[in-house]
Amino acid sequence: MMSMGRDGFVPIHINAEKSDFEGNGVHGRYVLLPGSEGRAEKIASMWKDVVVKKHPRNHNLYLGRMETGAGDIDMAVISTGMGAPSADIIINELIGLGARNLIRIGTSGSMQPEYIPAGSVVVPTGSVKDESTTSRYLPVEMPAVPSMEFLTAAHKAWMEMSPDPPCEVFFGVVHTKDSLYAREMLAGPKRNENEEYMRILKDGGVLASEMETSILFTLGQLYSQQFIKEGGSPVLTGAVLAVIGGTTPFAGKSIEAAATEAAISFCLKTIEVLHRSSA
Repeated sequence: MMSMGRDGFVPIHINAEKSDFEGNGVHGRYVLLPGSEGRAEKIASMWKDVVVKKHPRNHNLYLGRMETGAGDIDMAVISTGMGAPSADIIINELIGLGARNLIRIGTSGSMQPEYIPAGSVVVPTGSVKDESTTSRYLPVEMPAVPSMEFLTAAHKAWMEMSPDPPCEVFFGVVHTKDSLYAREMLAGPKRNENEEYMRILKDGGVLASEMETSILFTLGQLYSQQFIKEGGSPVLTGAVLAVIGGTTPFAGKSIEAAATEAAISFCLKTIEVLHRSSA
């Protein structure tokens, strides 16, 4: 396995250096991973003292500080692009530079629209690895799961936001796919096969479908194992997903905007709780 997080690692697809991911005492900077550059810029606008490190591929790195009642938290946000192959590149380069707290803030489509409508938020407790990128690292039988510390913080954040949370929040397994148009939109000659596959996942209780969490969780697992053996710190991973589709693949711009705002709010609250618990 490539030796990651060591001095001398040079990223190719992002403009960053090792010192960018220091901060928060010994814990390191929290790095948010939206799929879109627009969402990255929007999140960064909520922080102070923001520095932007641009890259020709538009995976721009935003560094800043989030104000909280318990003090400022060092933050970063960068787009992974769409799909596991693109996220694989960005996450590997972040880890190679020493980033150890990686949290996806993304969008998804509900697979249970009867009780998880568009506008909700889903916190993945695991991902169905319906993409080929993770199989280049680990067997398909190996589950892709986030860090328990993140899930604990997310649940506590949800409890602290009650009884007036920004939206409904659901915890459970999600689906990570290779192809939006084949699997979810049922395009192409394998339409019936894809429809049956998605039906099986729905009947099995999978909550939502998206395109990046499985690679994030898998890389977090395998590099944590390496770093722990070397006497270093594990990689913390987690995800918060805005549900922007339900009975239809896309519920409309107003619902998408509201769901995204709610997911960002909940994600930042979770990081605040997580940071407080590690202080």
